Amino acid sequence: MLDAALPPVAGALPGVRRLALSERDRALAAVVAAFVRDPLLRWVWPPDERYAGCAPSFFGLLLDLRLGGGEVWAADGGAAVAMWDPPGGLYATPAQDPWPGLHATFDQPERDRWAAFDAAMAVPAGVPPYWYLGVLATDPAHQGRGLGSAVLGPVLAAADRTGTAAYLETMSEANVGFYARLGFAVDREVDLSEGGPRCWLLRREPQKAVASGG
Repeated sequence: MLDAALPPVAGALPGVRRLALSERDRALAAVVAAFVRDPLLRWVWPPDERYAGCAPSFFGLLLDLRLGGGEVWAADGGAAVAMWDPPGGLYATPAQDPWPGLHATFDQPERDRWAAFDAAMAVPAGVPPYWYLGVLATDPAHQGRGLGSAVLGPVLAAADRTGTAAYLETMSEANVGFYARLGFAVDREVDLSEGGPRCWLLRREPQKAVASGG
């Protein structure tokens, strides 16, 4: 669910900023709509009604954790959103882990599929601290405006300034090409078992600024 227009990474379209709490519901709706045909999400939750019932709570927890302890950048009031884990992990986490409670609402095959995906796409152990892009989404009604790439700009620029790598995963070969234009390269490619999708783990090395001619 990404846009083809690609502004410079160091810049951003007007209105790109950290997501405000008042924009949380709009951003969540954009993410749920953007991932409705995602190969991984529909492998885990094939029936439409199961996706509709589980995706809002799943993405809502991802969003809330990053609003509380990560970096969430948005454009147009939440029409596009990028959710990041900062190097070293979230700045702050809840006193009680919220994931077991959410997982209890999934059936066993769904939990097994999430576990298989997590194991296959885990970032290699022992790598230096890195940025991790957990979710990038643009509301389908707002695609084609460059918002998806624009909301990545602030954190990618920060990664470049500090010499920090970034990781993400995708289940779309078209997205592999999109992210390649931003400096990401394939670190791992895996076909999940039991009819699961092909998954790519991508890594981006910090980019050096190109000096302008005088």
